[in-house]
Amino acid sequence: MKEKTTDLKPSLLSSEEHIKSQITVLPELKDLIPPLTADESQQLEQNITKHGIKDPLTIWETTAATAGISDQPTPVFILIDGHNRYAIAQRYHLDFRINLVHFTSLAEVKDYMIDYQLGRRNLSPEQASYLRGLRYLQQKNARGGNQFAENENVSAALGKEYGVSSRTIKRDGDFAAGLEKLTPDLKNAVLTGKQKLPKASINAVAKAATTHLLSTPEEVMEVAARPSLQQDERQQLQQSIRTLAVGPLTKETCQQLLDQLHHYQQLLNQSDSVSL
Repeated sequence: MKEKTTDLKPSLLSSEEHIKSQITVLPELKDLIPPLTADESQQLEQNITKHGIKDPLTIWETTAATAGISDQPTPVFILIDGHNRYAIAQRYHLDFRINLVHFTSLAEVKDYMIDYQLGRRNLSPEQASYLRGLRYLQQKNARGGNQFAENENVSAALGKEYGVSSRTIKRDGDFAAGLEKLTPDLKNAVLTGKQKLPKASINAVAKAATTHLLSTPEEVMEVAARPSLQQDERQQLQQSIRTLAVGPLTKETCQQLLDQLHHYQQLLNQSDSVSL
C-alpha cells in the first residue's frame, strides 16, 4: 500500500505550539499500536529522559466530522504515530517536534498505521498476525462483509502484499477478531507474550457468541470449546440439503439446493482458519 500522506509545515494561523496543545488521542487508533513490554517501555523512557524526543510525532490534521468525533467541521489534530513518546513527553513536560499529514478518511489512517507498524522489525509473530488481521477485517467490512468472492479477493491481495497465503490472512482475521473479544489487559498480555494462549483458541473465540469481554485465560478456553454459531448453522444446512436432495427435484428445489450448497461451501471456507 502506498503511503497517502503529505508533509506540511504548520500554517501561520495555527502555530506549531498551538497544534501541540490541541493534540487529540483517539482510543481506536491508539489500540492499533502493539503494546510495549515492560522492559521496552522502561528502556524508551530512559532514552527519552536522557536524550529527548528525537523523532517528530505524526499528527493528522483534519476535522472532527472526518475523524468521526462529531458532526462539526471543527479543526482537530489527531496523533497517529508516537503514542508512547507522547505519553512520556506529557509525564515529564518535554518538548517534541511534529509532522503534519493529511488523509481523506479515518479508514485511510488506520491502513497507514497498520502498514507502518508492520514495517517495524521487532514485531512478534502474534503482533504481525494481529495487524494483518485488522487490515483484512477493515477491508472486508468496507467491501460488504460476508460476500464470499469479495473476501477471497481481499485475502488474496493482502496475502500477496505481505508475502503470505490468502488462508494465512483469513486466519489472521480470525485472530484479530478473537482478540477484540478480550479485555484490553488480556489482549495486551497476549500481544506482548506475557500470557500464552493457543492461537486456535483465540480464532475459535472470534466465531463464538459472547455477551462480554473475556478477562481470563480460563474464559477464553471455555468459550473456544463451545460449538460455534457457524457449526450450528452448518448442521442446519446439512439437514436442509439432505431433505431437498431426497425430495422431488423441481426447478425451484434445484435452485434452492444450489443456493444452500453455495452457502455451505462459504461456511466451510470461513472455518478453514480455525481447523487448519
